[in-house]
Amino acid sequence: PPPPAGGCTLNGSPVRVGVEPLADAVVATGFAPTEASLAPMVRGIAAVGARARTVRMLGSAAIMLAWVACGRLSAYFEADLNAWDSAAGVLLVREAGGLVSDLRGGPFGIASRPMLASNAAAHAELREVLRDARVLGLDPL
Repeated sequence: PPPPAGGCTLNGSPVRVGVEPLADAVVATGFAPTEASLAPMVRGIAAVGARARTVRMLGSAAIMLAWVACGRLSAYFEADLNAWDSAAGVLLVREAGGLVSDLRGGPFGIASRPMLASNAAAHAELREVLRDARVLGLDPL
């Protein structure tokens, strides 16, 4: 289970991640316009799109993570992020009761680049879907 939430709020009101499983999930993603990033993310979008309610791209890792934290999105994944794109959003998701890991299921740290952030109900299944689609990070060129 996720650690207890300690303080994520929106306009002064506490927020929590959603509780929907992958089949009902609205999943967000994004990618850099490079071949190493594009190939795994297209595989991921196809694989997740076949199992989730829908897949969206909003164009900002920070907003997508904030929306996971307040339950507007169920999950967010990306193969390659910089710390300045993810650090604040990771904190929001964790404080709202969500899970954040690297795409292999390992712990996510400030130096991690591949990411999966979601509610507890969708996390393990989403990680398996991405693993089966070989979405673990950038593809070697």
